[in-house]
Amino acid sequence: MKASFNTDVLIVGGGPAGASAALSLLSYTKFSVTIVEQSSFDGIRVGEHVDSSLFEMLDYLKISKGSLEEGTFIKGYSKAAAWGTDRLVSRDSLYSPANESYQLDREKFDLKLLREVSKRGGTIIPRTRCTRYQQTDTNEWQLHAKHFTKGAFGIKSRFLIDATGRQATVCRQLGIASAKKDTLVGVGAFLLFRKDQIIPQEIILEASEKGWWHCATLPGQVLSVTFFSDADIISTDRLQVADNWQASLLSTKYIKYKVGEARATGKPWIKNAFSQITDTSQRKNFMAVGDAASSFDPISSMGIGFAMNSGCNAARAINFSLNGDESLVEAYPKKVEENFKNYLNLRNHFYAKETRWNKLPFWERRAFNYLDPY
Repeated sequence: MKASFNTDVLIVGGGPAGASAALSLLSYTKFSVTIVEQSSFDGIRVGEHVDSSLFEMLDYLKISKGSLEEGTFIKGYSKAAAWGTDRLVSRDSLYSPANESYQLDREKFDLKLLREVSKRGGTIIPRTRCTRYQQTDTNEWQLHAKHFTKGAFGIKSRFLIDATGRQATVCRQLGIASAKKDTLVGVGAFLLFRKDQIIPQEIILEASEKGWWHCATLPGQVLSVTFFSDADIISTDRLQVADNWQASLLSTKYIKYKVGEARATGKPWIKNAFSQITDTSQRKNFMAVGDAASSFDPISSMGIGFAMNSGCNAARAINFSLNGDESLVEAYPKKVEENFKNYLNLRNHFYAKETRWNKLPFWERRAFNYLDPY
């Protein structure tokens, strides 16, 4: 590996947001693009619910639906919820009823995006951590990075993108704080069924005293089951422990029957699911995309759609900026903020439908927006 190299745009983080920004730049500009990713792209990826607008986004990125690997997505046919009532009813959710819904195999989907980045001339460097960020008087970036096996090297870039997810690692290292709205955490597992067993393609939400459960069929006859609650509740009840998580699952009224004789693969995984927004407007030649810019409660099903859209919008703004027009860069954080405010209203409306446990911590917090609401 070279001791140092130059790139027009450096993207830290190789998820859908970073990959979409890279693909947009590689498809519609002549700028060089590099993605640096700390992992080996082998982390747990939770399946995600999307609607048909995803394929419009892929069309923009010049990826045809037919080029996706078989099993990347399955069409969803049923959504139901025990929310605000003991009965399981058709889900009145934040999803758009006009669009078809799908469940994604995130591993296959994410790797497809990255393969396209590489095919179109982008550079991808996995297992690499950026250790220091410096900005010159001309607002260009000089980064110190360290590869897991090949050691330290430098990168010079005209523009920098934080695509590191909810942790917003680059923003934090640059001293840019995020406004965090809650402490939601998801504790979940993938459950496997017998090969000859047919699993209905459906999504079920079930509210409980201390949070809510999400159960979804994923491609490959896999069931994803996740309990969402606040970090302090998860810690107090030790729900990250397999036996405790399983006992809580068996206390549900509906999802326990959906699970049946399926068995979890490994111990429960833990994923941050809090809502936050980051304002990067004061930094020149720098933007955040996806969860690093704005992250959402999974109840909204807005995650991957926003991630890819923000990556594309950031790429367009960067193209203008590197050609001398800062108007889109200046407008970008305002659009992120407007979108986040609309999301909070929708989230609050949805949680307000559940009134059975208003005096208990998880639900009381959502009734009063306990962390610095807009």
